[in-house]
Amino acid sequence: MDDPLDIPQSAPDPTPSENTQETRAAQEQERIPERGAELGFVQEVAGIAPPPAITQEDLESRRRSFRKNLLLLLSFSLAAFILTAWILVRVDSPFGMFSTGPQDVARAQLRALDRGELRPAYDMFSARYREQVSFDLWHELVITHWRMFHANVLRAAPPAQNGPRVTIEIQLRGADDNEYRARYTMIRLEGRWWIDDVHWAEESNGQEFSRT
Repeated sequence: MDDPLDIPQSAPDPTPSENTQETRAAQEQERIPERGAELGFVQEVAGIAPPPAITQEDLESRRRSFRKNLLLLLSFSLAAFILTAWILVRVDSPFGMFSTGPQDVARAQLRALDRGELRPAYDMFSARYREQVSFDLWHELVITHWRMFHANVLRAAPPAQNGPRVTIEIQLRGADDNEYRARYTMIRLEGRWWIDDVHWAEESNGQEFSRT
């Protein structure tokens, strides 16, 4: 006969450790939102804004902006290169890239003479002139009267047409402070202007230096 005082007890949990692990995992899952809230609160107090989420649209917009800035940089670099090349050619070349008119060629020779660039200045003469006046003879004349050829332009008369040739008169002041007049005769051959003849004269006494 059963003892009435015996109280049936429930069977012990066969796997207490497993229940404990499951309980802890559930508690950790419940605490994740709390930790996120705590992190957001700390960032807000510290004045640190959480990084925004980057979308595909943002990436495409950044790529377009990068390509646009790169194209602008290349365009500015190309423009600067062209401008620099144009200035260098304009200054250093005896004729200049765009200085092809009769007055431009005459002034180009005066600049070359002032810089002492005698060979480039001589090469601006026409073939006919160079056959009649050798470089050595012309070089000697320039060296002898170098103060006259190191001159600043004061004024220039408008070109005068004379058949196939154009005459230009230019007033100058030399390194000796005397004023001179250079009369250029220009001719257009093979698509460009050449100095076919030139006469220098001193304004004060009328002395003329022919075949210079």
